Amino acid sequence: MSETADVRRPGRPRSPEAHAAILRAALELAVEGGLRGLSMEAIAARAGVGKATIYRRWKSKEALFAEAIGSIALAPEVPDTGSVRGDFDQVSGAALGRMAPEAFRVLPRLLADAADDPELLEALRAALLRPRRAALAEILRRGAERGELRADIDVDLVTDMLIGPLITRVLTAGGDPRAIEGMPIRVWDTLTAGIGPGSGVG
Repeated sequence: MSETADVRRPGRPRSPEAHAAILRAALELAVEGGLRGLSMEAIAARAGVGKATIYRRWKSKEALFAEAIGSIALAPEVPDTGSVRGDFDQVSGAALGRMAPEAFRVLPRLLADAADDPELLEALRAALLRPRRAALAEILRRGAERGELRADIDVDLVTDMLIGPLITRVLTAGGDPRAIEGMPIRVWDTLTAGIGPGSGVG
C-alpha cells in the first residue's frame, strides 16, 4: 500500500485490519523505545501502511497513542451487586482483566515520558485514569447513599488511595500484572476501617 494510492483514493472505506495494525504497531514501538522516539513513519512501516492512512485517522502522534492505550485498557462497567465492597471487587477485577499485557508493560515507560509531556499526560488521563476514577467515584457515592460508607467521605481522596497502591505496585514490578493479583480487594479491606460508617473521630 503506497502513500500515493492513499492520496488518490481518499474516499475508500477504512480498513478495520489496517486500523488495528496501526494501533498495535504504536504500542509495540512504544514498549521498545518509548513515545519520544516514536514517529508516524515508524508506525506506518511497522503496520505496513502509508503515512497518509495514519494521518486520515489521527491528527497527531499523541491522539493515535491515546486511542492505542484505550484499545488495550477498556473502561470498566459499573456493576450493582447490592454492596459497595462487592461493586468494588467486581469493577476492579474487570478493569484489570480487560487490560492487555501490553498495557502493563508500557505503563512504566509512559508515565516517565509523561512527566514533561503535557499531551501524553492528558492522553493517559483520558484513556486510563478518568474512566477508572469515574467508576470508583460512582461506587463510593452509591455506598455513601446506602449508608455503607460515611456520608462525609472525600471521594477523590479515597479514589486516590484505592488506585495509588496499584499504580505503585505495577511500576515497582516493572509492569508485571501478576504483582497486583488480588491486591485491589486487599487495599479495600485495609481502608474499610477508615471509611466505614461510624469510624470518624469525634
